[in-house]
Amino acid sequence: LGWGHTFWALLASPIMEHKEVVLLLLLFLKSALPEQSHVVQDCYHGDGQSYQGTSSTTVTGRTCQAWSSMEPHQHNRTTENYPNAGLIRNYCRNPDPVAAPYCYTMDPNVRWEYCNLTQCSDSEGTAVAPPNVTLVPSLEAPSEQ
Repeated sequence: LGWGHTFWALLASPIMEHKEVVLLLLLFLKSALPEQSHVVQDCYHGDGQSYQGTSSTTVTGRTCQAWSSMEPHQHNRTTENYPNAGLIRNYCRNPDPVAAPYCYTMDPNVRWEYCNLTQCSDSEGTAVAPPNVTLVPSLEAPSEQ
């Protein structure tokens, strides 16, 4: 009669214990769901000036400094100076614009870095490899150089 009928017959059986029912239910649901392919959803278009995601990690794994903070790095990228840039929390942004979304880092020795994001492809739901970016330590932010 098929897997579905057998499954429901097992569930109705008086000898099934609660944990066995749960396990069978989970196995059934897993087998019934289609395979999901890995899709990168947090990507940016073009130079990333429109990026409004919540990524807050740089290409080298550093945590981003909050845009409203001047510690450890002072800067002029504030909501007052860039009211339409979405400078929220410590999320990666590209207010200038430069090549890709970036942020100031919490590392006192590294002022800013590009963020660990991929550039979206033209196809919805897929992403292309991140651009090759050579990291150069700098005392200035992108447009301050």
